Amino acid sequence: MTYAIDVHVHVFPDELAERAVTSLADAANARAFGTGTIRDLLERMDRANVRRSVLVSIATRPAQVKKINDWLWKQKSERLIPFAALHPADPELFDEIRRLKAIGFRGVKLHPNYQEFYPDEERIIELGRALADAGLILLLHGGVDWAFEEVNASPSRIARLNEAVPDLTFIIAHLGGFERWMEVEQTLVGSDMYFDVSFTLPYLKNEDFVRIAHNHGVEKLLFGTDYPWQDISESIALLSQTGLNEEELAAILHGNAERLLSLD
Repeated sequence: MTYAIDVHVHVFPDELAERAVTSLADAANARAFGTGTIRDLLERMDRANVRRSVLVSIATRPAQVKKINDWLWKQKSERLIPFAALHPADPELFDEIRRLKAIGFRGVKLHPNYQEFYPDEERIIELGRALADAGLILLLHGGVDWAFEEVNASPSRIARLNEAVPDLTFIIAHLGGFERWMEVEQTLVGSDMYFDVSFTLPYLKNEDFVRIAHNHGVEKLLFGTDYPWQDISESIALLSQTGLNEEELAAILHGNAERLLSLD
């Protein structure tokens, strides 16, 4: 059995996890497949043969940013790779980007709905240029989020951000845009952006997934689960059933992430 690297997992401090997961699940009318704690994540990684996971968190207020990032960095280990939180309205945003680079973070996570922005705003383009200059990866939510009516992160808006900051390395979550995959094919497929496959495979037909994968380039797809919002083992099983060949599956499960993140 081949191993996996999960580039998209959400975790919380033990004292906050239960409340946070319950609140988020209620808002999105979604089911959680885990407690959102580091211990639970590691246990599920072991069962699913996941060697490494990228930890992400969303700062819903600027005042949360440094506290979240300090906690995330403390979780860093051989198996856990933290991506930092940022907030576009943070008055110390660019100082924090410089701090993150100095500490050793590899990337950051942004969510247009929870943080009330559109990807093609001028302030986000400026943020993207700062990330590119710092050599940080941007993991960006794409498409629908069930907790919100508006689709802030439409593939078309993401495409405009990519055009404005072509030297920024992007990972667009949910295969470029959850439940907006026709627009993904029209605007993002074939670009140089990476897509993760988190929270995608149960909601997209295998033939549609394979077509997008081949047209975009399997070498730009990354395995992700959106833990705790998807079961890790089930996500691997669903990917294996799409019809991709063994070489393509290995690339998505771990090879592409190892190259992107310079992992051994």
